[in-house]
Amino acid sequence: MNDEKLMTLLHEFKQLGATSMGGVTRCVYDDNWSLAQKKYVAIANDYGLYCFCDKMGTIYAATSDHISHKPVILTGSHMDTVVNGGWLDGIYGVVSSVLAVGQLFQKFGTPKIPLCAVSFSEEEGSRFDATFTGSRYLTHQLDDAVFNLKDRTGATFNQERQNRVTELRQVTPIGIPDFKIRSYIELHIEQGNTLDQSPANIAVVTDIVGQKRLLITTKGISNHAGTTQMSGRVDAMRKAVDLMTKIYSSLELMKGLRFTIGKIIAFPNVANVIPEKVDIALDIRHIDQNVLDQAFEQVTQIINAVGATYRLTTNVVATPMDYQLQQQVIRSTKQEKLVGERLFSGAGHDAQVIANSKAPSVMIFVPSQNGVSHVPQENTAEFDLLAGQRVLKRVLYDLAYCS
Repeated sequence: MNDEKLMTLLHEFKQLGATSMGGVTRCVYDDNWSLAQKKYVAIANDYGLYCFCDKMGTIYAATSDHISHKPVILTGSHMDTVVNGGWLDGIYGVVSSVLAVGQLFQKFGTPKIPLCAVSFSEEEGSRFDATFTGSRYLTHQLDDAVFNLKDRTGATFNQERQNRVTELRQVTPIGIPDFKIRSYIELHIEQGNTLDQSPANIAVVTDIVGQKRLLITTKGISNHAGTTQMSGRVDAMRKAVDLMTKIYSSLELMKGLRFTIGKIIAFPNVANVIPEKVDIALDIRHIDQNVLDQAFEQVTQIINAVGATYRLTTNVVATPMDYQLQQQVIRSTKQEKLVGERLFSGAGHDAQVIANSKAPSVMIFVPSQNGVSHVPQENTAEFDLLAGQRVLKRVLYDLAYCS
């Protein structure tokens, strides 16, 4: 019955933001995000968990309504997706954790150490140029500049946030997450192909790569595309192309570095008008913080040399996971008669933000078929999804009931 519950709910959440291309778009504070958070509250309430919502729209579901200033074992992931993304990224950990906490609470009663499931409001940065805003708010690492950000329609982060939190107030109380994080455990699909090519069912994450994301801007002068002579143009797009070529040529020489220019926005974005501004999103990652810092320095030198500007929208340092929690995951994997291994994560996660707040954190990975993620083809075998949830539940039981 419990196995059926997980798969049923994952398929139900897949419909909240389903796209015509088979993917899911559930960006922070959009209509489907709101429906999904409300659904999460209903699931938690069915298990008798105490729910509340913070000012960012993150939902917490705890085994006690008295966790203020107490150490708690926190587990969960993020509710949002990338645009036309996969059906498991984030939501797998969200659903698995609230089911694990709820099922343990129903079967064993109040734990020695409170358990709290969490559905973070945002992690992906797919609507506003800011990432991890849910976990950064929880751990007091959020820059207030986030509240002034605008999406492509001109809607501000702060107004959209206020509107959705007001909606959520109808189904759950608004509260302050002032508990202490004793441990944080996040279950997630790997998103790469290491486990898919391995005999292992489960991986415990040893480290998460450092990540810097820049919003780079080139500027020009808008004018008519047909009447303005080529020799007199100040073309922001041409500057952007030159800049991107230099970035590719420079960074591809750095071993192990992963970098991506995945978003380009021209203004006014009209076919017969010379662009007056171009925004470029650059994502750079490495497991060695020194290499990441060197890459960032090279990029900023290139930006300055061509007269462009930039804003750092994500800056997360390379982060080791807690060794004792890693050992706990390995023991639980063996107890479930599954094959486990260790690996590092090339993707950023809320666990990284929480670990950087000095709270012991760990991640559990299950395989991604063909190493595919962030696209509609993202998938994981049902056996692996259920296995990951069993390992998570055993870890939570040992930490909360047996300590």
